[in-house]
Amino acid sequence: MERNLTPAILGNPVTERSLEQILEIEKPVFYQVSLEGLEQHNDYIRGTGNYRAVMDFLELLQKKEVYAMVMLTLTQDNLDQVLPLAQELRERVDLFTYNRLSMVGEGAALQSAEQANYQAFVKDYLAACRENPIMAMKDNLINIERDLQGRDLFGGCTGFGCGAAFNFVSVLPSGEVHACRKYPSPIGNILHSSLEEIYSAEKAKAYRRGSAACIDCRLRPVCGGCPAVTYGYGHDPFNAKDPACFLAE
Repeated sequence: MERNLTPAILGNPVTERSLEQILEIEKPVFYQVSLEGLEQHNDYIRGTGNYRAVMDFLELLQKKEVYAMVMLTLTQDNLDQVLPLAQELRERVDLFTYNRLSMVGEGAALQSAEQANYQAFVKDYLAACRENPIMAMKDNLINIERDLQGRDLFGGCTGFGCGAAFNFVSVLPSGEVHACRKYPSPIGNILHSSLEEIYSAEKAKAYRRGSAACIDCRLRPVCGGCPAVTYGYGHDPFNAKDPACFLAE
């Protein structure tokens, strides 16, 4: 806080005592946990008992008056579980949203949502958002459907479309700085250069420019797709369009 940094936690459920110890240091502006769908699917991905542990922890966050968020990683296999899960979480969390899977690392064993199904999902998600106040918009491609419906656009993933090397970076224990935490995107090393130097260098600028395939798109300021998803499909995120983009040519 002394450096004007905002403390928040993206983590797993902890005990009440551990949470109290965190609160003694500084109350986070939010505590985010993950679910991958309803109980059976979630526990297949995250281990038996994880769903109930998360639900119990959400009650604890409410008790301690900590802003609670749940993030879901959207895959081809859990598209149909997002809206039912949002209903389950309606009285339990302050905010619920999703990120599309980047098929990198362990995520390579799963399948990202396919374009043919994704537009229909987005339509249903936007309709459900009108009735469920915890549901939030994050994925850049949602702006395509909002534009088609003649609705105001939102800021995309980070308020300005993709925020890679713009309003966030990821710093590893080795000092490596990556433009995005979701895929290999090295732009420097904090042990060898200052963060200001890394941010101002050409490697970082390339991520801020985004894909050449999106340069002339009217939605580029609030979209640009997701380069991590593009990378996960084996495409060049500096030149290829997000494979799930459903904007008509």
